[in-house]
Amino acid sequence: MKRQQRIWIQVMLMLLVGVSGCMASAEKATEQSVSPRQFKLLLDEHRGDPDVVLLDVRTPQEYKNGHIEGALLVDFYANDFVDRLKALDRQKSYLIYCRSGNRSAKTLAIFEKLGFHHSYHLATGIKGWSREKYPLVQPPER
Repeated sequence: MKRQQRIWIQVMLMLLVGVSGCMASAEKATEQSVSPRQFKLLLDEHRGDPDVVLLDVRTPQEYKNGHIEGALLVDFYANDFVDRLKALDRQKSYLIYCRSGNRSAKTLAIFEKLGFHHSYHLATGIKGWSREKYPLVQPPER
């Protein structure tokens, strides 16, 4: 089974376990929203996997103030944001985050329109990630 299919199956299983009792008519974007715990599990399991890309869609200043290790920065507010997304490999899986989950949810919707099929976003953003005390790469102290 292809690596991407395995990732898809693993995420779906995590979501089914974590969303028990939810109605089957949930929208696709909701199904692709993951909790900090699920996001960390995915990162830990696929760290170093070239077919899984961690995408930070915050501003460069937000990124410099602390980011998840290994994240590729693509500024949501940049004029070329959609063009940069279009240049990404649609065969890869993407784990997307921002500050609170708003920009990453919007990015997920853009991904869907562009034909990306394996993308998930951190529903609570880096704020939720930090509340769980998960690690961030911090700038050196001066």
